[in-house]
Amino acid sequence: MLPHPKRPTEPPSLESLVDVPSWLVRNPGYDYVFIGQSEADNFIHTHFSGDERITKAWRNLKNPGVKSDLLRYLVLFIKGGVYTDIDTEALRPIDSWIPEPYRDRANVVVGIEWDQLDGGPWADIPHRLQFCQWTIAAAPGHPLFMKMAYHTITRLEQIAAEHGTSPSLTDIELSSIEVMMSSGPASWIDIVLEQLKEMDTNVKEVTDFSGLKPTGPRLTGDILILTIDGFGYGQSHSNSTHDGSVPDAALLKHKFRGSWRGG
Repeated sequence: MLPHPKRPTEPPSLESLVDVPSWLVRNPGYDYVFIGQSEADNFIHTHFSGDERITKAWRNLKNPGVKSDLLRYLVLFIKGGVYTDIDTEALRPIDSWIPEPYRDRANVVVGIEWDQLDGGPWADIPHRLQFCQWTIAAAPGHPLFMKMAYHTITRLEQIAAEHGTSPSLTDIELSSIEVMMSSGPASWIDIVLEQLKEMDTNVKEVTDFSGLKPTGPRLTGDILILTIDGFGYGQSHSNSTHDGSVPDAALLKHKFRGSWRGG
């Protein structure tokens, strides 16, 4: 489990650790691991020293949000397990997240953050449905995560060219929208959807996964898409349960304490 502090070079505050016990108590067989800057640097060196594109991007990137995004993809590819942001509270044991009929077939678990349904659009979100990044679970070695890592680097190189800055990414200054469109949720949904289409030709649009709440999680290929309550419980939109009750489908609650995507 790999939550991150607000800034990779700062130790987490005591206040930010308030939800850690929920993960420890509900998952006694799991290791809960913080990765700070030095640990992250060592991880990249150990596992990607032969990939100049990744090591160069990692070394030169300054934006902490993008580095956190990139790190979670690379760690999940190498190690698997669960990535979750530090401001999430565990409600159910990890071993219960995948329904019994899917346990031998699901290798990635993805939650929904936003589902427009019959409502209007949400500011800064280009899609009618958005998969969340604050928690992702996976078996090691899934190609989805390397696709996302390389996509992130490619998009950052394109943004650097648009800014007229160094292609090494050293001098690039990113807006919050550019973070979302490179390593963040907007790009994440594009790559997840691409992977889903490769595994099932019946998948056409991200809205194919809209309104899952009445029917339950959907397995496409080896990727399990949860209902809105899975990782998005307690929000005031998207038909998320927010009446004070905790439905069986709710696996965790995101507290939205972090705001770290800006430079």
